[in-house]
Order: sequence, then structure tokens, then C-alpha cells
Amino acid sequence: MAISWDKRIYALYKGEENITDGTILEISARTGKTVKSLRWMTYDAYKERCKKSKNIIELVPIDD
Repeated sequence: MAISWDKRIYALYKGEENITDGTILEISARTGKTVKSLRWMTYDAYKERCKKSKNIIELVPIDD
């Protein structure tokens, strides 16, 4: 059974630096980023747009 987006655990990275980890709601509260922008970071379209960027902010699931 798949884990819903608000229960899944993620790690937020900027380049190689781990900024924080937790659920999207927790990360939003800690960083001030909107839930909408954090959810956007989980889509393949976001990753495709940021391919060439070296200092990308990336949201990586850690509980697959």
C-alpha cells in the first residue's frame, strides 16, 4: 500500500547539503517554503527543469 504524500518522509537538500528532513508539512514549517512548492519538487517535471542546475534544492523520499 502506498504512503500518502502527507505521511511520507523526505530529506531536503541544497546541492550536497542536507537542510532538514521530515514530512512535507514539517519541512514547510521549518523552512517557510509552501507545501505547494515542496510537492512540486517531487514531480519529474521539476527534476527535468533543474537538470543543469548545480545547486538545486531537491526533495528526496527516504522511506520508500
